[in-house]
Amino acid sequence: MNIFLKKNLEDIRQCQHNYLAQKHHAEESLEEAKRDCRLLMGKPEVLLGIVAAGAYKGIKTDVPKSKRNQAIMTFVRTTALSFLK
Repeated sequence: MNIFLKKNLEDIRQCQHNYLAQKHHAEESLEEAKRDCRLLMGKPEVLLGIVAAGAYKGIKTDVPKSKRNQAIMTFVRTTALSFLK
């Protein structure tokens, strides 16, 4: 086999290995980020902050009833999704 061909084949194998390693690290990072977000959304202080922000928006608007309902639905949806995942 030609020496240049061996070198090219080795370069191709190395690039494939690097690609698969990078893909694996990216997948691990994505899963870690998802897990951290799930853990963050389950903390009581985060949920309380979401409720407080929604309540503040509800108080400061001209149509408080609809905004309050929207804030409550956001809180319920966030809590439900937090428990489902």
